[in-house]
Amino acid sequence: MTTLNFKMETQYWLSNEEEDLCSHGQIHLEVDGTIITQAGKGEEWGISESALALLRTLDVDYISNPECKEGLILHGCGIMLMSGCPISIHWSVQHKSDEVFLSDFVKFTSTSLAEGKIVYPDVSVSVKKIQYEQQILQFAKQAKAFYEISKTKKIEDDFDQEMYTEFWQEYNYLLQKHTIE
Repeated sequence: MTTLNFKMETQYWLSNEEEDLCSHGQIHLEVDGTIITQAGKGEEWGISESALALLRTLDVDYISNPECKEGLILHGCGIMLMSGCPISIHWSVQHKSDEVFLSDFVKFTSTSLAEGKIVYPDVSVSVKKIQYEQQILQFAKQAKAFYEISKTKKIEDDFDQEMYTEFWQEYNYLLQKHTIE
């Protein structure tokens, strides 16, 4: 039996929670018995940005392209634009009827695309679409709940405010869309 085990293990702010726009933490990602990341590996991920990237895969296929530096699990360096830092975990998501096929797993643990690249050539899994959705939605809801109990953000820069607003508009739209279906 093939399995996907994806969940948030920790979530926190790197600095002052009123100023930190991105939540950070550790993630457990296990695909058919292979652990890609988990707590205790010294890896910190951008929880909120990763949640949005994953919400985007609930309806559409996502073909992994590690050279573009935009993975599905993003580094916890606090970049709301969700691009620029190559430390990430990539994989392809392909929808086929009521199944979702995950493959092409690659993890970058360094800012150098040549160093710290871990390829998982034999790791792939086909799971029921409902199982995939449940795990992604649980992760996204947990990430959002953390913001809801935190202090109001103090954003002085207009560009940052616009980015933050657009981020949460898309996030809430996708979360609501899939919670209702």
